[in-house]
Amino acid sequence: MNTMANRVTRLERGAWLAHLGSFFLVTALAASPIRVIDESAISFTSFLSRADFDQRYPGKLVDDPAQLETGWYVIYEHEALNYYFGPILLESIGEDYLDQLTEVVEAAVAQRPSIQDYRLELSYEPSIRSSSSSSAEPLAEPPLPNSLPPQPEPQPSFWGLIKKIFGFG
Repeated sequence: MNTMANRVTRLERGAWLAHLGSFFLVTALAASPIRVIDESAISFTSFLSRADFDQRYPGKLVDDPAQLETGWYVIYEHEALNYYFGPILLESIGEDYLDQLTEVVEAAVAQRPSIQDYRLELSYEPSIRSSSSSSAEPLAEPPLPNSLPPQPEPQPSFWGLIKKIFGFG
């Protein structure tokens, strides 16, 4: 009986250690800072090794997504990697960069099928979900590319008056 009690105690201890280990793993993954890298670096992801890429494009580390500059980001997350390429002014340009990075990631996955559970997307940041914990003020919508500010009324001029008199204005 004593042997059975020892086994149960060992199993409980092992389960507790497994939970503790998973807690630290989740905490470590959640605490991984975001690395903000210029979007032009995406072109170099296909032929630079990771070490060379990291040396050439160190980026800027950000702890909280709410601290990101406003704009579109091509986001690649996998395990402890949090790469945010941007900010990009226009969504259409971001889509082009996303397509380019998608090709690179798919080629890497084809060579190494063990790469799984990654996140690759285009997102307008800081998003409401990433800043809801840090601020209560609503974020502005992304700017529309074709929207122009209202134009002021033209100042009256002598030639404008002449055009109006003769029906041209």
